[in-house]
Amino acid sequence: MKNIGCSILAGGKNSRIGGRNKALIEIDSCTILKNNTEVLRSIFDEIILVTNSPEQYSCVKNDYTIISDKIKGIGPLGGIYSALLKTKKDSIFFVPCDMPFLNTVVINKVIEEYKNSNYDAVVPRIKDNIEPLHAIYKKSIYEKLYTHITEGSNYSIRNFYKKIKVHYLDLEDNLFNNKVFTNINTHADLKTAIDLNNS
Repeated sequence: MKNIGCSILAGGKNSRIGGRNKALIEIDSCTILKNNTEVLRSIFDEIILVTNSPEQYSCVKNDYTIISDKIKGIGPLGGIYSALLKTKKDSIFFVPCDMPFLNTVVINKVIEEYKNSNYDAVVPRIKDNIEPLHAIYKKSIYEKLYTHITEGSNYSIRNFYKKIKVHYLDLEDNLFNNKVFTNINTHADLKTAIDLNNS
């Protein structure tokens, strides 16, 4: 996609799953990272991997632009800021490293909604649940984001949304059997993901 890049956020501490690198967890003999890369490569020609452990990705370093958080210790906002600063594109579609069931149809829905709008971000929403890490953001917001990070102490993405123009894209709650936004934070989540994959 010409003016939109992609970034995989892999900077979390993974403490709730025993410190395992969630991107490298295997489901059906394939790592989440590899599976997601195949999906994302079918849409994007730029993939930025944001991680604070680049040495763990040495075997795939030629597949991505690998960077670390410019501002550490503030959660996903640090990764978003770092990728927006790095990209050569006008916008970035973000995904977390622990979402094993990415789907091109859903990604393209978000992109089309964004392309037909003047918003700074388009974020999927199912009922009252938003997916800020499966969303697209305009590169030009990085200055506002930097100011938000350096002048405040609330690093929640929702709090930052008050400072930019955000559009919520409402999606059906049964979209692809509720698999698309499944993410893995705990061992129980991993078991659920494996069960969903086998269903």
